[in-house]
Amino acid sequence: MRIVLFGATGPTGKFVIEEALRQGHSLSVYTRDGSKLQAFNGRIDVVVGDLQDKGAIARCVHGGDAVISALGPNGLKVQGDRPVMHGLSNIIAAMKQSNIRRLIQISTAAYRDPKDGFAFNVRAFALLFKVIARKGFEDIRATAELIAQSDLEWTLVRIPNLKDGPEAGAIDIGWYGKTRLGMKLSRGNLAKFLVDQVDDTRFIRSAPGIADH
Repeated sequence: MRIVLFGATGPTGKFVIEEALRQGHSLSVYTRDGSKLQAFNGRIDVVVGDLQDKGAIARCVHGGDAVISALGPNGLKVQGDRPVMHGLSNIIAAMKQSNIRRLIQISTAAYRDPKDGFAFNVRAFALLFKVIARKGFEDIRATAELIAQSDLEWTLVRIPNLKDGPEAGAIDIGWYGKTRLGMKLSRGNLAKFLVDQVDDTRFIRSAPGIADH
């Protein structure tokens, strides 16, 4: 399949690219700085633009089978009002123009799935994040709500603290308050789960939490 990837030059992006190529997918990758993807020259198609460039987004999305978004707030300082949410709005519009239904988006416990129970540690972590990075927290939640209210075949992949590292062993998948989910996840394990969702229908229109086992 042909995967369209946003957020490719962030810390998780290279892991997603490597995993998608390993699984035999072709890739159309969107970035503001193509020089950061030189290691993949000849192996992926690159479209350069920002999240406000609707024309470039449409070119990147055209011909794709599924979209993976690793977009998220950039650290504690968020420039503007909910930039990721507004970017996803443009991406969703381009997907509809190209008749692409499948969207996989990274999210966090800032968004609650209806199947969640109560998990004190998760709620405490989310509230702490809200206090120290309110604009980022609100952007993550608004992005998830935008996607959940769409008519796409979406999956929100909610993650804990990420650490650099390859795919390594099993992961736990489930719902906060009902499944034992740890507070760490390797980027390699995240990348494999994201790419696997292109063909996996178990979590369509839901927001599973995942963590290293």
